Parts: sequence; structure tokens; C-alpha cells
Amino acid sequence: MKIYRFNPKAGRIGEGSLEGLVQSLDAPLPPKPGESVIKRAFKKFGLAQMHMSHLVIDDRTIYLRGKANSAKERDQMILAAGNVAGVSAVEAEIAVPAGTPDPEFLEIKTSKTLDEVADKLPQDVTGDELLDANQPLVTSKDDIYPGQTIRLPTEN
Repeated sequence: MKIYRFNPKAGRIGEGSLEGLVQSLDAPLPPKPGESVIKRAFKKFGLAQMHMSHLVIDDRTIYLRGKANSAKERDQMILAAGNVAGVSAVEAEIAVPAGTPDPEFLEIKTSKTLDEVADKLPQDVTGDELLDANQPLVTSKDDIYPGQTIRLPTEN
């Protein structure tokens, strides 16, 4: 099982009157999310529960087990759970086809667009490629926020 760290102060709010809004890094640490919040995040982004065989929340850590057909599908499962406000880690054991590259994630610090993120990366990647790698979790090049974790493009 691999552990992926997330900023628990950042992320989309999963419950209550502010549901769907982004938690500010300046706000107090939000409450830990419930299982229904994570399941709604999966549903919102079209990540079918049928790929998940196990989803458990222990304090602020999400434990995922399942199967994915590609690196992007696996990474989206990890990011959908990890980018919920209050989540500090995702421990994932997700089966992928042989030869699938390991995830490469990046936490957004101050950039306001994916073009700005791409300009700061040592890799030769564009804002459009970052958008493609992160859809449907990111819907436009300016649909990012400080503390959010995104996926860097891989071959699969």
C-alpha cells in the first residue's frame, strides 16, 4: 500500500451549507470527513464505485483498495479522495495493468492557473496537458486553488 499526503486544510468542502466550496488555507482545520463525503466525491467526478472494493476512513486517512484500467483512473481515485477538505492522507492499493507508471502528484502553492504551474515545472509540460491529465477533477486551467494536489501527466 502506498501513502499519499494531502493538505488537510485545503480541499472541497463535502458537507453542510458550504458543500462544494473550496476550504481556504487560512481557515481552521475542517472536521474529518465521513465515508459518505468521499463516496459523493467519487460520484461527482464519475468514478464508479464498482472499481472500489474497499473504502475506509480512519481519522483523516482514507484507505482505498480497488482496480483501475489506467494510471489516470487510479490517480483520479486517489485525488478525488485526497482533495476533500479534512483529508491528510490516502493509503491506496489499486491494481493497475503491468507497466503502469507510479503516480506523480504536485501540490499547488501559489499559482492561479495551470499555465503558471506548467511554467514552474522542470518537465516539458503545458497547461493544456496538465488540464487533460486532471479532467474531470479540474474543469478549466483556472479551476485550481492553493493546497490542491494535482496529477502530473504520465504515459498511461
